[in-house]
Amino acid sequence: MAGSRLEKIGTVFTRVQNLLRAGVIKESEKPIWFDVYAAFPPQREPVYQKPRKYQVKIADPIPEIFYREDKIRAQFYAVYGNGPRAFELNRPNFISVCQSNLC
Repeated sequence: MAGSRLEKIGTVFTRVQNLLRAGVIKESEKPIWFDVYAAFPPQREPVYQKPRKYQVKIADPIPEIFYREDKIRAQFYAVYGNGPRAFELNRPNFISVCQSNLC
């Protein structure tokens, strides 16, 4: 049986290094990045950290954007609503609420 796929102990480098040492991975199948990482290791080892359960929500600093068109559209829908029915595009003489009030 395979173990847990979520490895929390050790880095990818140490796991590959141990697989090479154990003979599970052949030297010819070694990842390309392995030698580079061994020659130039990071100054600070990458460590797995559990995500915090409770995160504080930060207020959104971006203000809401309103255009003049939004105000006009809101006034139109307040007066006329969404219209009495859906558009009937198969009838050539169909007049929508917008068209009936513009003429």
